[in-house]
Amino acid sequence: MPILEERSPVSRLVAALLRRRFWQRLACLLLFLGVLLTGVLLHDRQQSQSLVPLPTAIAFQQFFRRPAPELADQTPAFEIAWAHPNNYGERLRFNADGSLVDNEPLIVLHETVYSADSAIDWFRRGDLEDSEAASYHAIIRRNGAVISIVPAQAKAYGAAESGFDTAEGLETLYGDPEQPPSVNSFSYHISLETPLDGQDSDPTHSGYTVAQYRSLAWLIAQTEVPAERITTHKEVDLSAERIDPRSFDRDRLLKQLRQFRYRLATGTST
Repeated sequence: MPILEERSPVSRLVAALLRRRFWQRLACLLLFLGVLLTGVLLHDRQQSQSLVPLPTAIAFQQFFRRPAPELADQTPAFEIAWAHPNNYGERLRFNADGSLVDNEPLIVLHETVYSADSAIDWFRRGDLEDSEAASYHAIIRRNGAVISIVPAQAKAYGAAESGFDTAEGLETLYGDPEQPPSVNSFSYHISLETPLDGQDSDPTHSGYTVAQYRSLAWLIAQTEVPAERITTHKEVDLSAERIDPRSFDRDRLLKQLRQFRYRLATGTST
């Protein structure tokens, strides 16, 4: 009958330490694999974001970059007055539920209510509360000059609680569960400087200048955004509080836009 050797306390301690080292090594290995897998997933997500077509950014990044030569004789004067970074952000690529943002570009028209310069002063403030932060991508002065406020590839805070009605239903983006839905991530916001007689809350005023309509049509003609996706702040506002741009003549804009796009399509410069 074999004799069982009694293990000393030291041997038992060594064995326990060896077993503990084994589990420690296993835990380190699992931790390493977890970190590696997380890195791969994050990389894939970043890659998917960079590869996901974002129609809005693709269309709007052409603004101010390479004006169509066929419309060179109509090119307006340009100014740059960048908004404070707190007053604009990145266009979202994913809804809150993880689905991709693949909305076609939307152009939303506004008016400044007061002077263009007063709007610029507000957008340049960096001390605004989140609820006060606002911006447009561009403002068109009464003389037709176009002021670039927010880079076209970025998201301007032009329409907080908003949605665009289509035949398929309301088109909007739920990017943040704690914020109201908005069209901002797939919109380009253009504001027309209000005439002096419109610096109030009346429902109408004397309207916009020939130069403003021409510059607005010129700007939109640089993109392929169709007429049916040119809308107003009043039309997308879900709070039913916005009425801008007041006294706006949509037919006048579309007539000018058709003329410009005809010149682009035919390659004529006059």
